[in-house]
Amino acid sequence: MVAQIPQVFDFQTSIETLRAHHWRVFADAYSGCAFNCQYCLYKGPDDYGKHVRVAPGSAEADLSLGILDVGTSTDPYQPIEATERRTRGILEAALAQRIPVFLLTRGTMVTRDIDVLTDLAREGLVEMCFSVITLNEALARRIEVRAPSPRERIAAAAELVDKGIPVSFHVAPVIPGMNSAAQMNELGYELGSLSGRHVFNAVLGAQKAWWGPFYDVMEAAAGDLDSLEAFRAAYPRELQFERDSAVNCGLDAVLGTLLPFRQGVTRAGAVFVAENFPHLSTGALEGGIYRWKLPTVYDMAAWVAGQEQPVDWTGFSAWYQGFNPGQRLTDLVSELWDSGELFVGTTVTAAGDFATYVGGDTVTETAHTTLVARRAARR
Repeated sequence: MVAQIPQVFDFQTSIETLRAHHWRVFADAYSGCAFNCQYCLYKGPDDYGKHVRVAPGSAEADLSLGILDVGTSTDPYQPIEATERRTRGILEAALAQRIPVFLLTRGTMVTRDIDVLTDLAREGLVEMCFSVITLNEALARRIEVRAPSPRERIAAAAELVDKGIPVSFHVAPVIPGMNSAAQMNELGYELGSLSGRHVFNAVLGAQKAWWGPFYDVMEAAAGDLDSLEAFRAAYPRELQFERDSAVNCGLDAVLGTLLPFRQGVTRAGAVFVAENFPHLSTGALEGGIYRWKLPTVYDMAAWVAGQEQPVDWTGFSAWYQGFNPGQRLTDLVSELWDSGELFVGTTVTAAGDFATYVGGDTVTETAHTTLVARRAARR
């Protein structure tokens, strides 16, 4: 019998996802999320999370998928996973078909699956990523309403590390004003020390539908925040929701939060991976599941910069096809290559001839980066 996984969807479909992610496809085991985090980009109406359902559809497990990302819009360890075992089934299918899998969770039920995770880890086929954005338990209860506490997540991560299962952390969203610089440094050091690998981070994105209610939550939590004024300065209540919905706050507004966090991660010996501001990243993602990674824009830029002469599409494509990106993704990258948008925000610049590029010394233009859900545009 051929192993099945929930229906898979293309992940890298825009310049934003090309900048941030190493995987081509994702799958969600469930629709809706009982944890009801107040900042979530994928939140639905007011009753979101009250009716979590098994995600429809299925696809044949296939190594050609590359790294399978699980937990993109719905946490894979929902309370109903205890009986439905949908995420457990994904792991078993990945093991049977040797599919590398990246799982992101705020849940602690993952410890139930240590047996299959250990088998996947032995083959270099898994990375378990825990989302932790603060060590402030009171604040976490306000904004991650029904998720396990940060300390419970960290304890679950430590249990996996003890079994030899690769663990990383995802600190997203990073919200200026929520934690102090000292708290961010402490968070970075603790997560980096436990992971020993890398710590991802991404800055808060926003959608119009939930921005007002989220702002109300942040103002009500003012006593638990480091600085409500810093949050207000980075993210005004009256955001302009235009073509791109809401844009992540600029580098100048977030540096006071990211730099001490970065210092803590690197002091612990882990790699700091900044999805929105990759020039702050301290290393590449290598080994384990990243043997099957797709290059991000910044990996592409590093390759171009490493060449001894200007690179045209023919030369670049010969390198890029080695990652088996598929025709749809190749067409997207080609279009961005021709338009010049592909390398915005990197040190790669035009070399004079049409669609020919060369490495430079500085970033000449900051990338316009958003990580907002585009469900409305797809309807």
